[in-house]
Amino acid sequence: MTTSAGDARVRQDAAPPAPPTVVPPEPPAPPARKNLIVVVIDTLRRDHLGLYGYGRPTSPALDAFAKEAVVFDRCMSTSSWTEPATVSLLSGLYPPRHGCHEYDVLSPDVEMLAETLHDAGYRTGGVSGNPNASPILGFGQGLDSFYFAGNEVAREYVDAHKLLNEARKFLAADDGRPFFLWIQLMNVHGPYRAPPEYRNRFIDGSIIEFKFQNKLWTDILRHGRLERRADVRPEHLRDLAARYDGAIAYTDELLGKFLRGRLAAGGAANDVMVVVADHGEELFDHGGFGHGVTLHQELLDVPLLIRRAGGEGGGARISAPVSLVDLPATLLDLLGLLPAERGGRFGDGTTLVPLFHGGTIERDAPLVAQVNRAKQGRIFLLQQWPLRLVETDLDYAGRAGVVELFDLEQDPHEQHDLASADPERTEKLRAALRRQRKALEAAAFSASKHVLSDAERKKLDALGYGGEAEQDR
Repeated sequence: MTTSAGDARVRQDAAPPAPPTVVPPEPPAPPARKNLIVVVIDTLRRDHLGLYGYGRPTSPALDAFAKEAVVFDRCMSTSSWTEPATVSLLSGLYPPRHGCHEYDVLSPDVEMLAETLHDAGYRTGGVSGNPNASPILGFGQGLDSFYFAGNEVAREYVDAHKLLNEARKFLAADDGRPFFLWIQLMNVHGPYRAPPEYRNRFIDGSIIEFKFQNKLWTDILRHGRLERRADVRPEHLRDLAARYDGAIAYTDELLGKFLRGRLAAGGAANDVMVVVADHGEELFDHGGFGHGVTLHQELLDVPLLIRRAGGEGGGARISAPVSLVDLPATLLDLLGLLPAERGGRFGDGTTLVPLFHGGTIERDAPLVAQVNRAKQGRIFLLQQWPLRLVETDLDYAGRAGVVELFDLEQDPHEQHDLASADPERTEKLRAALRRQRKALEAAAFSASKHVLSDAERKKLDALGYGGEAEQDR
C-alpha cells in the first residue's frame, strides 16, 4: 500500500508515544510482629521438674520443651503466694512497690505488661483459674478479654483442661493483630487435683493418706501446734509428694499438648513462649506445708523457660540469678517494644536478653522478696548471690525478730543458718536490705483493699485463702 505525502506529514506532526510507566518497587513489608504466650503454673517448685534434675518422670513434656527454650537455673520469685508474685511477673514491680500483699486491688497507675502491649496494637487476653489472679483484684488491666470462672466449691477449681480450651478459643479468634495471652493453671496448687492414676505413678513404698489441709497439717499451720511436727511420718510425706507430683505430671501432659498444638499451627516461627511459676510449695522441708507464710527456697525457687520465636538458642542454660520482676522487660525487649530511653528497664526489672548472647546485666540493687500478711507472715528477704538474708518480723510458728543467713552454693536447701557465725557479713546485708526497703517503699503505688464477700471468703478458705486458712496462698 502506498502512502501519500499528506499522510506522512500527519504522522510526523503527531505526539511521540508516551514512555513506559516505571512502577517503583514496593518497600519491603515490615517483619511480622511476634506473638507472646505466658503460661504460669501456679505453685510449681523448680526442683520437682526433670529438666532441673528431679529423678521422677513428672515433666516429660516440659523437659522436651526445654530443648527449644532458654532455661534459667536461678530464677527467684518475689513472694511465696499468688497475688503479690503474679503482679510482679506481670508488672516488673516488687511487692513493696505494687502494694498487692493480701486481697489488695491493683492501682490503675501501675503499668502492666498487657497495657503496654495493648497500646502497641496487640490483642490481649487472660485465662486464670486462681481467684487471687482475677478481675476482682485488678488483673484485667490492659486485657481485651479475661476468662475467669470460680466454681461454687473452691477446691474444685477450674481444671487445666478447660482453661487450656479457653486459651485455644482465644487463639482461634485471630483478627490479624499480634496477640498476648496469659494463662494461669491451678492443678498443681492444693489439693493437687489430678485423676488418681497420676498420683499412683509416684507412690514409692508404704504410705499413710495425707490430704491437703488435713488435721495434722492444720494443727501445725493454723494453730501453731509445732509439737505435732513429730507426728509427721515418712509415710505421710510419701503420699503428699505423690499427690503433688501427680498433679505436676497431669498438668505437664495437658500443657504439652497445648504447646505442641500451637507450634504446629504456626507458632513455631512467630511466637515467644514462656513457662514460669508464681511460687513453689513446701512439703515439710522446713516443718510446714503449703505456701504463703515463709520465704524458703522451696517456695521462692521457680522454673523459667523462654522459647524465642523460631526456637533460637534452644537448650541454653543460664545460671545468672534473676527475678520474676525481670520478665516484662525481657519480653518487651524480645518483641522489639522496649523503648531505648528505658535503659533496658521496666518497673524494677531489667531485660535478660544480654544473657542470651553470653553478656551480663547490671543491677542497681540486690534482688528481694517479701510476704506481708496481717496474721501469718511479715518477712523480707534479700539475695546477694549466693547469700540470702531473711528477716522475719512474724511467722506462723510465732517467731518474731529473727534474722537468718543462708549460703545457697554450700547449702542449697537452707538447712544451716550462718547469721550468728558471721555477724559482720550479716549486718552488711541487713544494711543493704534496709536501704532497698526504704527505696522501694518510697516509690510505692497505692493499692486499695478488697473486702471479701461471705461467698468469696468461703471459696478462698477451701483453697487455703482467706478465712481461717490464712496460711496457704
